[in-house]
Amino acid sequence: MKKQKIQLIILLIVLAAAIGIYFAVKAWNKKEEEKESADDSTYTALSLTDDEIKAITNITATNDAGGFKVSHDTKEDTWTFDDFPDETVDTTQIQTMTKDMSSLSSDNEITGVTDFSQYGLDDPAMEITVTFSDGTSHKLDVGDYNSQISEYYLRVDDADTVYTISSTIYSDFNLTTSNLVASTSSSSSSTSEPTETVSASSTATVSSAS
Repeated sequence: MKKQKIQLIILLIVLAAAIGIYFAVKAWNKKEEEKESADDSTYTALSLTDDEIKAITNITATNDAGGFKVSHDTKEDTWTFDDFPDETVDTTQIQTMTKDMSSLSSDNEITGVTDFSQYGLDDPAMEITVTFSDGTSHKLDVGDYNSQISEYYLRVDDADTVYTISSTIYSDFNLTTSNLVASTSSSSSSTSEPTETVSASSTATVSSAS
């Protein structure tokens, strides 16, 4: 009888240990799933609806290449250069830019940033300002290039949050007025012809990421 009690106690101990291991493994698996889910998180740096894109009145970009300024007549849906109104804007490239801003997402979000110099955002390599018909605007600062993940650092509207973004948006906006002139545009007089040129050293190298 005593032997049976001992065996029963041992069985209960083994069962309790098995139950403990089961719940420990279950908790660990859940933690790993949550970690994987967090690793797969996508953060929205900027998102514009179709109506917001249609309401854009100005896009200004300053960059190493020189930059550009274009205005949008929302009623006629036509684009013109601020400095060279006689030239025709390549709307295909404008559509590429606005598509970039319609869903600008990131795999990395760094919050509560106080020192922007470590990301090259104290003196951005590129500044983009998008203005809408209601007078509101969005400002995008593009900082240093992170070669380890092939992405740039981005700050939106002077917030204390920094994102990493694909280099595609950098290359899409790293243009001058002369880059944006439609190929079918007729030659204008020398007084209204764009004079900017893009140097080979200032052109961005595109590396895909996420």
